[in-house]
Amino acid sequence: MRFVIVKDLSPETAKARTVKAVADVLKRVGKTEIFNFDTSLIEKLKKDDVVFNLAIGKRHDFLQGTISAIMEGLGNEFIGSPAYTHYICLDKFTTKSLLNSYSIPTPAGTLFDGRSFVSDIPEPPLIVKPVAEGSGIGVDSDSLCDSVEAAKKTAMEKFEKFKEPIMIEKYLNGTELTIGIIGFGSDLKVLPPLEIDFSNLPQGVEKFYSQMVKEKYASQTIYRCPAFLNEKVRNEVLDIAKKTFEITRARDYLRVDMRLDESQPYVIEVNSMPGLDPENSDIPKMVEAISRDYEWLIRYILRRAVRSLEVRG
Repeated sequence: MRFVIVKDLSPETAKARTVKAVADVLKRVGKTEIFNFDTSLIEKLKKDDVVFNLAIGKRHDFLQGTISAIMEGLGNEFIGSPAYTHYICLDKFTTKSLLNSYSIPTPAGTLFDGRSFVSDIPEPPLIVKPVAEGSGIGVDSDSLCDSVEAAKKTAMEKFEKFKEPIMIEKYLNGTELTIGIIGFGSDLKVLPPLEIDFSNLPQGVEKFYSQMVKEKYASQTIYRCPAFLNEKVRNEVLDIAKKTFEITRARDYLRVDMRLDESQPYVIEVNSMPGLDPENSDIPKMVEAISRDYEWLIRYILRRAVRSLEVRG
């Protein structure tokens, strides 16, 4: 058995740090190679490789789903969710529609497809964001709108800029939470909810996870894990996170972002390949809260794939 880490060519420090951190753990488990995602990748793979994809790709290429699809086609064992999960979760409105069909609460919302709004726009306040961007891209101070007219105007402007459908949702002003789920089957573990507290940000800076807040104000954002929740809300949050994992057919690791509205949790986004940066990512913070370390996290994520390959022989 050999572990193969797939990465893209991004020079970003956090991505490089993640690749190194994951590789350091895998090397203590078994032989490990790191390959860039390119046309030669398939030729480099062997039958008994376990692939750990850390390549995110470029805007709109849905690379994480594509790599899972390639592994499924080749029959290689891989860590992380199947292609289905990635393709569902990479489109926020598709995710919302799927969860709603299973009675998982999400904020009321609609979609602007460049021509019309597919349903009625909810009552303000409203948050406007591109449907298929990550890392807060397209979420800024203009995204929060206090009227339907402003939301329509913002949606049209963002459509012109990003060339993709734009989602308009009811903005919930309650506590923001994120919950990691790791493992699979009988080993499934829901990690303690992490609260993201924006109260310490400077006056005039938006109090939600915009691109600017993520990039410039991470050090001033308060991360509290476990979050301060009463038992009833906490149990509901954990139950919704677990159900979301199951509904999206996820594997190994997933992150569910929620906001509270008068103690009712609503799912606002699902990340099918959440960050594993040991310094800044959310899931490692949750693991610290249960007195575990980064190596334990990566080894836990590996378990299903390694067992599956061993059974396969």
